[in-house]
Amino acid sequence: MPPLRLAIAGLGAIGAEVARAVRAGEAPGVEIAAVVEPIPGPTRDRLAAAGVPVHIDLDALDWDSLDAVLEAASQAALRTIAPQVLKRGVNLVALSAGATLDGDFLASLLSAAQASGARIWVPSGAIGALDVIRAARVGDVASITLTTTKPPVALVDAPWVVEQGINLTSIDDRRVIFSGGPVEAVRGFPQNVNVAALLALAADGPDRLRVTVVADPAAPGNVHEVEAIGSFGSMRLRLENRPSETNPKTSALAAQSVIALLRQLGSPLRFA
Repeated sequence: MPPLRLAIAGLGAIGAEVARAVRAGEAPGVEIAAVVEPIPGPTRDRLAAAGVPVHIDLDALDWDSLDAVLEAASQAALRTIAPQVLKRGVNLVALSAGATLDGDFLASLLSAAQASGARIWVPSGAIGALDVIRAARVGDVASITLTTTKPPVALVDAPWVVEQGINLTSIDDRRVIFSGGPVEAVRGFPQNVNVAALLALAADGPDRLRVTVVADPAAPGNVHEVEAIGSFGSMRLRLENRPSETNPKTSALAAQSVIALLRQLGSPLRFA
């Protein structure tokens, strides 16, 4: 198989870790063809020194030399990046799945991919059980719940925290600070509960998903608990994720899930 030629858009905590892993050979069958990052930084400098083409915007990419683009920036960036990638028939690895909770935006992406023949791949991020949720939707699903528990420091500057005037420094015990649907959850915690959007995508819609966000100084990390009940039976899954070393608002598993996806894309063996 020829190598999958990947461009990485965004060299934050996750993009930088993916770039390191691919360059280290941890995703066989994948090579970095280019990066897009307007802000100078150590990772960008190292890649440039290694001969990887570095650009400040998508327009400079050599689209004919690419098989896929990884969006590893933000929900706002995905809204800009995704249409440009898909209309050129290049596959998209979309990390900021929260943007897809906008039904019109998701429909436009699917339409663009259908027209160009491109594919949209969504890593599982810091969550599990997406395969179970997809399979459960073949039957009837009564409810899906997500409870996310994080140390208060991981929730600093979240829009919901700011809007509600929540004093995170005063929290000395487990406290529910949000309960609602995934759209409101992702809007209020865009850097914390992107996993809610992944569950909504797997469930083929947000209507059955209920999200609770908990601040707990004693949390053993970034904890996600998923429960689903339906005609298949019931499922409970708890993940205690270690925070990223460079960004406590996200989990180390988020970058690892991208690397795992790239390994599949570069391999003849696929899991579904």
